[in-house]
Amino acid sequence: MGKVIWGINPILEYLRHDPNKLEEIVISKKELRGKVYQILEKAKKLGISIKIKKDFTPPGVPPEAHTQGVVAYLKEFDYAPLEALLQRAKDKKEKALLLALDEITDPQNLGSLIRSAVAAGAHGLIIPKHRAAGITGTVVKVSSGAISHLPIHQAKNLGRLLEELKDRGLWVAGLEARAESTIYQLDLDLPLVWVVGSEEKGLRPSIKEKCDFLAAIPMRGPLDSLNAAVAGAIALFETLRQRYYR
Repeated sequence: MGKVIWGINPILEYLRHDPNKLEEIVISKKELRGKVYQILEKAKKLGISIKIKKDFTPPGVPPEAHTQGVVAYLKEFDYAPLEALLQRAKDKKEKALLLALDEITDPQNLGSLIRSAVAAGAHGLIIPKHRAAGITGTVVKVSSGAISHLPIHQAKNLGRLLEELKDRGLWVAGLEARAESTIYQLDLDLPLVWVVGSEEKGLRPSIKEKCDFLAAIPMRGPLDSLNAAVAGAIALFETLRQRYYR
């Protein structure tokens, strides 16, 4: 059995947009109404295995999880090849916009960044294979199902991958709190990869070296940095603004 996810909206999103990744759905009998019943009906039509349990204690779910009476087991998560991310931009006839994460370890931040990337129209997400959060039930839940709309590539070596993207015509921009330029001073209307650093240390020096430019988010208050998920969202939506709303 693959990874477990939970919650009404994430599972409905998979049923609507990526049902082939669902292996089995388990439903609490006492919650079988409303949207949970919709999940049951959709799953039946799609031929997905369903179990309705009076004693609802599905394995693999953290005790603190708010399941809303429904969990689903995914087939092993299918990370996308890099070409799939770039092809999405080509298919939409848009300048590529990718988000790369440098050792983000908090699944809450990863889930939030996935949701922001989808909302901002990014074409894909890149995460490192090592020393970083992967796709878990918490990530899927926090993304509110947005993960089913975004191809995710897992890089064995993030620095080498950024070099490859540069060779393929993309620019690499790193978020750096102490950078001289701000995100509002840069021209972001070009094929672009935003790189967001880890929650505690920011971008690694080796990753900074791969960036074509570094940019800060200006702040007026007493704090000198933002949560990684918030910073990434601001950068993505400034890119969206420059491309379509100025």
